[in-house]
Amino acid sequence: MRYEIRLEGHLGDEWADRFGAAALVREDGGATRLICSVTDQSALFGILRKVRDLGIPLISVDKIPGPDTPQGGPSGDR
Repeated sequence: MRYEIRLEGHLGDEWADRFGAAALVREDGGATRLICSVTDQSALFGILRKVRDLGIPLISVDKIPGPDTPQGGPSGDR
């Protein structure tokens, strides 16, 4: 599963390793998108716990459509 986690502020590239070699994309508006692959929700919660422990303000979490995601939307239509 792949997720996009939007965080407030611009993080430097060195932060990617703290989040399991995630890709960092800095947006013009001052936010950072953290693109990460996780094996399950427990791994996702581990990343979110790191965000919380570091005091980085969380903007959003979205599942990125991929081979294991229905095409109905970011998290699938349920």
